[in-house]
Amino acid sequence: MRCYVPPSNWQPDELALPPDEVHHLHTVMRERIGATVVAFDGEGRSAECEIVELDRRRARLRVLQQHIQPRPVPELILLQGIPREQKMDWVIQKATELGALAIRPVQTDHAVVRLREDNEEAKRERWQRIALNAAKQCGANWVPVVDPARPLLSCLSEMPPVDLLLVCSLEPDAQPLREALHAARDMRPRSVAALVGPEGDFSARERAAARNAGGRAVRLGESILRSETAALFVLSVLSYELGGTP
Repeated sequence: MRCYVPPSNWQPDELALPPDEVHHLHTVMRERIGATVVAFDGEGRSAECEIVELDRRRARLRVLQQHIQPRPVPELILLQGIPREQKMDWVIQKATELGALAIRPVQTDHAVVRLREDNEEAKRERWQRIALNAAKQCGANWVPVVDPARPLLSCLSEMPPVDLLLVCSLEPDAQPLREALHAARDMRPRSVAALVGPEGDFSARERAAARNAGGRAVRLGESILRSETAALFVLSVLSYELGGTP
């Protein structure tokens, strides 16, 4: 079993679990003192631990052996146009499994979904919990940071520079993804961002903003993929072709 310990709570010899993890360990999994579990902090650090105290309110783990996983290279960043229904939950879960280190939900001109301003932070917290749970289940030691949803143009203008920005496009003159990645191998990018649109695709002004931000328009094949399928496809290809590992 894997337990999450926030980086600020990490200690070299003994770890105290946060309340949610205590409940899961004690009440859901019904673990016992003396059992062995794995703790991780979501920033590359993990440890094999022994449970030395456990009740409904507290859980303490003795660290047996620590491990450090370096930050994956290249850093994979997903800029995702928010799809409708619960598809964004699925995208965040799968992006975590595929090794994304940052997920930036973006509001676009043609999107069907519109988040209420008074619900944005609650939505972000929920998405962050989905990413954490996905990392726990798949064994990833790096948990992606899920940003608050923002308008795409603001996100593009204010985000830190990346070595390669790929814009998944339906435009007929978009470069095949295979060709774009073949050219990128020689530059050995340390950060790669993929921009995936919603069901309604990008508007003309959004495509122009992506080009001005250095984005390369790429097509993902002959079929028109759903937004959530495109995100899964492009992250899988990036992880495989450029060496990023979850």
